[in-house]
Amino acid sequence: MSFSEALADEVKDKGVTVTCLCPGATLTGFQYRAEMTETVLFRTMRPMDAASVARKGYRGLMSGKVMVIPGFRNWLLAESVRFSPRRLVTAISRRILEKA
Repeated sequence: MSFSEALADEVKDKGVTVTCLCPGATLTGFQYRAEMTETVLFRTMRPMDAASVARKGYRGLMSGKVMVIPGFRNWLLAESVRFSPRRLVTAISRRILEKA
């Protein structure tokens, strides 16, 4: 996120746009392959489907947004990381990736 924001700022006067898509957990089928379907992340946080994430990312790109974080929960999670102590962030990350 930081890299994309910095890059977007560097090239904004050159007619180039940079959009960072932060999809969060997304239902793509990979969660089955990675055996993550029973984690708290996929059982309780209701991830978005890939088509919805892609649409929101595309709309953000076309409107020139630097950051696209689809879904309120994803936005809240992404923003809370910026202000939370790293120990808390890593503890929560571990918790949501454990089996439910």
